[in-house]
Amino acid sequence: MYGLGIRLGYYFQWYGAILARWLAPSEVKSLAFSTDVFVAATFLALVILTLTDVESLEPVETYIVLLLMFGAYLALVPIYVWRLLTACDPYWDPTRYPRVNLGAMSANLSFTLLIGVLVFQYWFWFDRVPDLDHRSCQQYGFVFGEVRLNSKASVVLHALMYFWLGLVCIYILLLKLRAMAGFPDPGAESRRPKRAHIEFLQNLDVWIKIVIALAVTVATELTISWNEIGGVGTLSGAGQTIPFAIGLAAISSDVGEGYATADSSETTAPTGD
Repeated sequence: MYGLGIRLGYYFQWYGAILARWLAPSEVKSLAFSTDVFVAATFLALVILTLTDVESLEPVETYIVLLLMFGAYLALVPIYVWRLLTACDPYWDPTRYPRVNLGAMSANLSFTLLIGVLVFQYWFWFDRVPDLDHRSCQQYGFVFGEVRLNSKASVVLHALMYFWLGLVCIYILLLKLRAMAGFPDPGAESRRPKRAHIEFLQNLDVWIKIVIALAVTVATELTISWNEIGGVGTLSGAGQTIPFAIGLAAISSDVGEGYATADSSETTAPTGD
């Protein structure tokens, strides 16, 4: 569930969906949908495996799978911390000015997955991870460095982070219910932003996602290294090559579309003659 091909598939699709906002906006919707499908399939497999035999995966293995599935959602943590620091002023809300509007279906699918995986995270940190207290062999995770997965610092920091995300989910759900009930958008009367301000917020949103993506990638790979997990460093087998190929195709499409757009712009640009 976290072999090299699967990990690279996640990374490529994740980075591809982020960079597409700059390079190939027309590809963003399809990339976001394929990433959600990846997450949904992995989450379903993880739930089935856990229900069938909770001991079939070591806690650290579940931790790695959750990093891959939940990594993209972690960008909500700094984004909504930013919103809190700006007193929830709609004028400073990066989520109000997306470079590409993914549409209601994609947004609702992503939100549903967020809630589902978040609930699983609560179970993992408060029920599964404490099992390590009764073992002599330690397992390690990432909290700005190598820490024992079941250490107080690790559990408390993750609990706080996911508690904050839970509050974010409740807030988003209330906004959705408010819109469904026909109440006006609370930010509709906010002062009209200038184009430069919108671009600043759009770039802020993308850079936050890039930083989180890099952090989760490093955390995942270091966790595998620290715990000396073998057999997950090759692309052998269709189960690894297929997600790798899909991810590679996704990010290649971004780059190709970006070059095509740049060439088109140069071709159609006025010469001034």
